[in-house]
Amino acid sequence: MGAGREMIRNYGFAAFCTIAATWARLSIFPYVGDRMPFGFYFVSVMLAAWIGGSGPAVFALVTGTIAAAHFIIPPEKSLFIHHPSDRFSLAIYVAVGVVLILLFHRSGRQKLVAEKQANANLELNNKLKDLDRRKDDFLALLAHELRNPLAPLATGIDLLNRMSTDHRPEAVQTRMMLSRQLGHLVRLVDDLLDISRFVRGQLTLKHERIDLREIAEPAMEIVRPEMNSQGHDVRIGMPDEPLFMEGDRVRLIQILSNLLGNAAKYTPRGGRILLVMEREGPEIVIHVQDNGIGIDHAAQQHIFELFAQVDPSRTRDYGGLGVGLALVKQLTELHAGSVSVFSDGPARGSRFTVRLPAVEEQAAPSPSSPEDSKEQQDNHATQSSTTRVLIVDDNVDAANTLQTLLTLEGFEAFTANDGVQAIRMNRQFRPGYVVMDIGMPGMDGYDVARRLRRDQDGQRQVIIAATGWGGASD
Repeated sequence: MGAGREMIRNYGFAAFCTIAATWARLSIFPYVGDRMPFGFYFVSVMLAAWIGGSGPAVFALVTGTIAAAHFIIPPEKSLFIHHPSDRFSLAIYVAVGVVLILLFHRSGRQKLVAEKQANANLELNNKLKDLDRRKDDFLALLAHELRNPLAPLATGIDLLNRMSTDHRPEAVQTRMMLSRQLGHLVRLVDDLLDISRFVRGQLTLKHERIDLREIAEPAMEIVRPEMNSQGHDVRIGMPDEPLFMEGDRVRLIQILSNLLGNAAKYTPRGGRILLVMEREGPEIVIHVQDNGIGIDHAAQQHIFELFAQVDPSRTRDYGGLGVGLALVKQLTELHAGSVSVFSDGPARGSRFTVRLPAVEEQAAPSPSSPEDSKEQQDNHATQSSTTRVLIVDDNVDAANTLQTLLTLEGFEAFTANDGVQAIRMNRQFRPGYVVMDIGMPGMDGYDVARRLRRDQDGQRQVIIAATGWGGASD
């Protein structure tokens, strides 16, 4: 129905153009006579072709020929054309009109093809965006699902280290190897999870004033097992003056530990690694330099891209997903900083440089008043008044291993594997602490926490979220 109306409208417009051209030509007839009989009809054909397409243009061409022969070319009110010059003018009019129609038709087809291509590109772009979103969701889900079994593994290895009576060097080395490799896997999973948060805009910073020198030791502690296993010689150079900046302490430690871990991984056994922090004008500069396998000049341009790998033929033995440096770049830019790399080429080592905005030293905060100290002590005493802990997790292995570990630490620990059981055991034992898994089937951790809050009866209870998603924004 819509197509029929459009066709009627287009052909009606073509008829209107012919009528208007005829009226205009007759209006100037007293001045030009029967000369140039088809001038206005060329315009009507072009307008009909432009607005309606080739069909209405042909209609305008035919009706224009008839109107000119009937009203303008002598003998008037007759469709017969006797004079050869008028026949020649008619032939030129028809030929030029046909050419115009063909040109507009071709232009219309090209426009239609371009529109189809644009629509196809738009559809393809939407599909790519959807696939990219699904990839990000998959990475987040993969990291979450990997973290779930890692929790009981980490707790179990800690229990082995505490409870084992086998102190033979082989047994000790095996337990150390398990701890080291599990720590490496945890860092990979955490990096994957952070990357998925970043691309979805869920990665946020908790800013505080930090002396950047204070992050060196925690970062070294993370990578120390790998450094020691590789026998690297690590040197650290820092100034005596504070290096203050505003940033997220945890994320800054992550930046430095990723760079140090990258240096440890891609430096052959017994290598040299240098960490230097210094102030350069308005910036704090961190250098992590090694004498490792180096980076090709072409690869340096892509080294911070997600999943980028440097010449797999040289690096496949070192492993890695190509995630750590991409996360370093993203976290550094979130701190309004920048990161760069320099290497003279393969087997020539590399130097990574992070630049972060510095802030001026601030006066130390005044000591807290006796009333504040007393209130903090009272709060601490209240929070420490009970050693009962309720562990709520649908992962039975994770709950049981954490229960064993807490028991060794002197706590009285209980486990519940679903929300209903957790509510019942909370009423029965009244624990001071609850370790709550968030992503449980049925009644999730949020619903259980609300029920526990309603059942507190004035009791101070600390609820600790334990989730594979790893962040409040998740």
